[in-house]
Amino acid sequence: MVRTDKNHVKNPQFTDKFNEVESRSTPKSYLFDPLPKLTESSPITRYYHFELEIVKLSPDGFERPVWSVNGQYPGPLIQANKGDRLVINVTNNFGDPASIHWHGIFQRETNWYDGMSGQTQCPIPNRISFTYNYTVDQFGTFWYHSHFLAQYVDGFVGPLIVHDSDDPYLDSYHEDYVITVSDWYHSPSAPLLVQRLAPHYTGFNPYPDAALISGLGQYNCSAAPAEIQIRIINTSAYAFFTFSIDNHPLKIIKVEGTPVKNVSAATMNVLQLHIAQRYSVILTADQPIDNYYIRASIIDSCLLPRTNNTINYNSSINFNATGILHYHGADSKNPTSTAYPFTFPLCQDLNASSIRPYKDSPAPTNVTNDFVFNITFARNDDDVGLLGINNSSFMPIFNNPANQRVMLKENYTDFDEDQNPTNHPFHLHGHAFWIIAQGPGAFLSNISTSEYDLENPVIRDTAIIPTQLIERPTEFSNRTLPDDVRALCMQFDNYKKQKRLTTLPRDSKIKRIRMFRKVKNQF
Repeated sequence: MVRTDKNHVKNPQFTDKFNEVESRSTPKSYLFDPLPKLTESSPITRYYHFELEIVKLSPDGFERPVWSVNGQYPGPLIQANKGDRLVINVTNNFGDPASIHWHGIFQRETNWYDGMSGQTQCPIPNRISFTYNYTVDQFGTFWYHSHFLAQYVDGFVGPLIVHDSDDPYLDSYHEDYVITVSDWYHSPSAPLLVQRLAPHYTGFNPYPDAALISGLGQYNCSAAPAEIQIRIINTSAYAFFTFSIDNHPLKIIKVEGTPVKNVSAATMNVLQLHIAQRYSVILTADQPIDNYYIRASIIDSCLLPRTNNTINYNSSINFNATGILHYHGADSKNPTSTAYPFTFPLCQDLNASSIRPYKDSPAPTNVTNDFVFNITFARNDDDVGLLGINNSSFMPIFNNPANQRVMLKENYTDFDEDQNPTNHPFHLHGHAFWIIAQGPGAFLSNISTSEYDLENPVIRDTAIIPTQLIERPTEFSNRTLPDDVRALCMQFDNYKKQKRLTTLPRDSKIKRIRMFRKVKNQF
């Protein structure tokens, strides 16, 4: 059952050139039903076709254009077994360039399919098809999203689930579900981005208009068996979430792609999720037959202040998205359950004691390099406030990605300063990593080396690791770039010349914004 707000509001900024609005009462099956079981036992090749198109949808009752995959938000489910090969053909009909990053997938030996515009590939121009082709040698909960400007904020996201017959928790649940939580904006991201990057802007990040669970403001879950696995993905642009199900403690069994120990600390009433983080939990349906609220809440205090100068500061946001866990045999009335109280420190990662790896994984002690990244905030020459790493903010060169520059033997030590850090402060592409210590304050010296956990530290792929690193560049420079990846840059360059590319979606109503610049030895 899905509850919808019939009072759709039409946004006068957009014309009827988009597809007709799709009803919120026709959810995609994977959002509200158990994940389909995969029957194959040996690695196979799985083929997908993604049509990128802008459609009218109303995720929270407000109609707006959504940057969709195959006409849906969130996008189609990708499921695979560890060892499978994924071949995803993408046809871009957005009217603007696009790319897809497979968040959490290591892309060993296939770095050029990682999907980062200006770093590992050129963007896919409009009306051009491109095929991603890689093998998954991990298992866990992942997701895919656009890596071109802020398109993922407009709906270009979807889940990517990889199973493994050696999963230590495989027999601990009967069914498997996936849930996404997200902040949502009534305006497309392009005009928000232009305003946010306007010279002399003194506000903070645009304020969201809604909180969503699996792409909807309100919905009612299907009946659950005794034990189910729920995979929770925070696909937000800005918001820190808490997630809970009334009367049902959640037992964490995986963090991103890493199984965790079966300890009492791993069972908790309320989960904390930063942007792009994922947890797999087991819910035991052992409560009286009834209806219980599912709660996904944006924590207001984890957002920057809502000053009068901030874009959308007068948002009438409801910080709480709710669903309903419905037991078979219960009536159709609204739940009367109450939310769990919580006292843990907000806006932080989960306590390490609850998510240590299932198999002890000591951190290496023969450290070869130390890097210190200082997070800074400063105003550039155009008086635009930007985050930086060591006083520098990343500028993508869309038609000459960093990995191709290395493979074409360009001297990576001579890259400009703004090619070192990137504006992606939550996730290290291509890796999971040990978190041996965390602490408050501006200086590394605030954390004593005696506090380092080298025995079995937390392993994640999403935390505060905010930089672009070029690893083993000599070895990487000897790799051969696939012809289709090289050709994509030629297609993008032709597209840019023909369109006099603005790099912003056509609905931004902005004539021009400078996002490209010439660099030494670019061609």
